[in-house]
Amino acid sequence: MVAQLTTTPRLSRTDRWKRRVKTLGLRVLSASGATRLIARRYGGRGVILMFHDFTRDPRRDLDQGCRIEDFSRILAHLRKTGRDIVTLDEAQRRLADPAARRFAVLTFDDGYRSNIDLALPEMERFEAPATIYVPTAMISRDINAWWLGLTALFRDRDQIEIEPMGVRYCCPDLDSKIAGLRRVLAWVWDDFTRSEMLGPTFARHGIFLADIVDRAAIDEAGMIAADRHPLIEIGAHTVNHRALSLLDDADVRAEMTGNKRFLEERLQREVPHFAYPYGAPSLSGAREPRMAREAGFRSAVTTTPGCLFPAHADSPFTLPRQNAEYTEDGAAYTACGTAGLFRALASRGGNPLASLAEATT
Repeated sequence: MVAQLTTTPRLSRTDRWKRRVKTLGLRVLSASGATRLIARRYGGRGVILMFHDFTRDPRRDLDQGCRIEDFSRILAHLRKTGRDIVTLDEAQRRLADPAARRFAVLTFDDGYRSNIDLALPEMERFEAPATIYVPTAMISRDINAWWLGLTALFRDRDQIEIEPMGVRYCCPDLDSKIAGLRRVLAWVWDDFTRSEMLGPTFARHGIFLADIVDRAAIDEAGMIAADRHPLIEIGAHTVNHRALSLLDDADVRAEMTGNKRFLEERLQREVPHFAYPYGAPSLSGAREPRMAREAGFRSAVTTTPGCLFPAHADSPFTLPRQNAEYTEDGAAYTACGTAGLFRALASRGGNPLASLAEATT
């Protein structure tokens, strides 16, 4: 397919202005103590935080990942505000205990090397445990890591032709590369079947996903070594990291049980915790939570923003999880998230308890 449109993507003045205002607002809220007022209704007993990759320079990585300095500030804020940083098992125990202290849980998706190289030293400094959710195909290096392919494509090239979109991007500088990458990521997120269309594009540009994954992700030996560290627990994240709502029952079941079996055989222990790839695009309704329970998991996390309340003890397969990645100021963003600000906004000041219906929309 020949691209029909050539464009130099730019971040509009409106987008830049909105981002500056958002960042300033987050900083003001987190510094002013206003988050304490929000937390009275929306903060719950605890929060699960979601990270992926870590970086020293988010701009070099086209505005992707969590700046490691922000991660350190997040951990310091959690300690300063009296939250214990606990495992998922301990979090579930505390939800059922009215006298338990407030807590936070750290979760990292996909199994990036930076979880060990950059995040682990900070975890050790704060004695903070974390769960790393690992897909089988990330370890075997045959995952369709289209998001990594797109990042490499825009980072390393100035002319990028995305044939399925019918667009050729001209990106001579970092700003245009970031803007172009955001457009293509949004195009895929709008319809996850499109992630399967990018293979020929990568091949045409000389992008080899297996090589990129090999550089970015831990290998099998690294995964086993990480799981033996007292602060790390490996969790399940399906075989192929596909949006489960697009699959039939048999394939969903195979994605969950196959990954669980793979991890348990290598780690020589039970793997009780699971994360849905992409969050909402993996949830078509009650089917996926039911299958997670049938597969033998004890918890499953979504990407629906919100904090944990006692009622979540009775619905552990649709646990809300607060994104903690915001490259402008991840610490201020996460401070507001742990107070329940984003849940308050999503519910328009309504019910503080995130529901399955909201996780699937």
